[in-house]
Amino acid sequence: MVAERIVSVALLVSILLLHCREEALEVAIIYPDHGSVVEGIVRVETETSDKVRCVIFYVDDACIDSCRAAPFLCCWNTFVHSGNSVHHLYAIAQDFYGNEICSDSVQVIVDNGDIVFADDFEPYPPHTYPDAAWFEIWLGAGSEHTYVDEGVANKGLQSIRLRGLASWVRTDGVELNVDGLEDLSYELSVMIPSADSTGAMFGFFCMVGPQVGTIYNGVWFRSEDNSVYARGILETYTGCTWRYDTWHRVRVALDYDQLRMNVWFDDEQIVFDLPAAPREWTDTFALATEYGSAGVVYYDDVSVSE
Repeated sequence: MVAERIVSVALLVSILLLHCREEALEVAIIYPDHGSVVEGIVRVETETSDKVRCVIFYVDDACIDSCRAAPFLCCWNTFVHSGNSVHHLYAIAQDFYGNEICSDSVQVIVDNGDIVFADDFEPYPPHTYPDAAWFEIWLGAGSEHTYVDEGVANKGLQSIRLRGLASWVRTDGVELNVDGLEDLSYELSVMIPSADSTGAMFGFFCMVGPQVGTIYNGVWFRSEDNSVYARGILETYTGCTWRYDTWHRVRVALDYDQLRMNVWFDDEQIVFDLPAAPREWTDTFALATEYGSAGVVYYDDVSVSE
C-alpha cells in the first residue's frame, strides 16, 4: 500500500512538472508588427520565457533561420520577394526537454520600391556574419575575421569588416534579381584604415576559371599608389586617389542596353561611358579586399536600385 502511494505521488509530481514546463514555454514575435509594411533587411525580434533555449523562424512555412541564444532574433532578407507581396511570419520555441510551442502568425507586406538590394548592416548583432543575404566567395584571412563591426560606420553604428591576405583575397557576395533590367545603379561607402596597407575592389563578381574570379562593372582602390580605377570590360585609371581612414562614397550607373558605365567618386563624376560588361555575365554583387595585399576594408550603406 505504501509503495503504491509512493508511485502515485511520483507520477503526480512528474505530471505537475511537465505541466509547469509546458506553461513556462512561451514565444511571440514583437517586431515587425502585424499588418505592417516592411522593406530591406528586417530584424525579426521575439519575446520569450526563460525556459526557451532555441527559436526557429519561418516565413510562409519556410525556415529562414534559427537562434540558440537570447535575445532570440533573426534577420530576414525581403529582397527575395516580389513587391507588394503578403507574407506570414511565425516562430517555434524549444526547450531542453524537446517541448515546442509556436507563436501566433504575423502578417506583413513587403514593398521595396525600385530598390533591388540594400544593406546598412544595422539589423545584425555585432560580430556576427550578415548571412541574411550575404555569402562567402573567397575566405581571405578566414571566416572569423569578417563580421559586422560595431563602432566603425559611415552612418549609424555598424559596418561590415573584411580581412584578406596577400595570397587569398576576402570576397563576399549577394545574388541580385537583375533579369530584364536595362538600367542599374549602385552606391556604397568604403573605408580602409591606415593600419593596413591594403586596397579594395567591389562590383559584379564573375568566375573566369575553376579557382579564378574577377570584378566587372566595378571599382578598384589600388594600394600601391592609392589610385582609383574603374573596371568595365576593361580597366581604366580615373585620375582620382583615395585616402586612408576616410569614408569614400562611390556610385556606379550601368546602362545594360548601351553597355556603358559611369562612375561618381565623392559626388563628382569621374568616369563617362566606359564600355561595360553585359548583364548576363553575372548577377552577383560583391565586396572584396585587394589581391596581393593583406589587410582590412570596411564597407557600409550598400544600395542597388533600378
